[in-house]
Amino acid sequence: MAQDFLSLILKAGDIAKSEILKHWNTSFNVEWKADATPVTIADKKAEELVRNFAQKETPEFGFIGEEFGQENPNAEYQWVLDPIDGTKSFIHGVPLFGTLIAILKKGTPIAGLIQLPALNSKIWATAGNGAFANEGTQVKVSDVCELKDALVLSGTINTIESKGYGEWFANIRKNAKLYRGWGDCYGYYLVACGRAEIMIDPVVSLWDIAPYPLIFAEAGGSFSTLKGEKSLFSATGEPLHPIYEGYTAIASNGKLLYSLQL
Repeated sequence: MAQDFLSLILKAGDIAKSEILKHWNTSFNVEWKADATPVTIADKKAEELVRNFAQKETPEFGFIGEEFGQENPNAEYQWVLDPIDGTKSFIHGVPLFGTLIAILKKGTPIAGLIQLPALNSKIWATAGNGAFANEGTQVKVSDVCELKDALVLSGTINTIESKGYGEWFANIRKNAKLYRGWGDCYGYYLVACGRAEIMIDPVVSLWDIAPYPLIFAEAGGSFSTLKGEKSLFSATGEPLHPIYEGYTAIASNGKLLYSLQL
């Protein structure tokens, strides 16, 4: 069963990648949504194609996507998709964007994927089977145990400060060995494969983080909301928070949590 789900998300990721790369570093229109975030034809078309694939392969499953919302929300199994996580990077020609895909059973992720189309790289995981990159190399988080030796990543500091986490994050950032703003899915990718230690997001939607509880568990790390919630769903499979910008997120190698308390 795990291999079946893995095959599905890898195929879906390849579908999204192929479409996104058709538009990468070309001329395209950028629309601005009501929440002041950008969207392009690549976002919309990639989600449309993955939805069509999911409907054909798993017609009984539900679907949650950033661009076109929810379908069959009461289904036992759900796809969750962010076609381009990091659209701002995409439109500015920065290759640190990606596609995020998860398949959930009653809110529990059983397969997850981070796909980085412009970098030709990916990480995937299935429950109980480890996390792997590219053609099958197992990945693990780093062994760094002290903040003074850690690489810390985040999205924009402006949002961290506006959400009331400025002083807390400044303490982490200033005591770390190195800080960089390599945010969105690329930051989580680096932590999962042991090339960074901490990634912090002060506000995210469900599709921005759906694969991460599984990927980080399988890579030996830690993922939670900033309140310490390890799961994104209740025991009955309901989202703990509004699916649009209702969550926060922090991923680490699991060895630095004493340094990260709010």
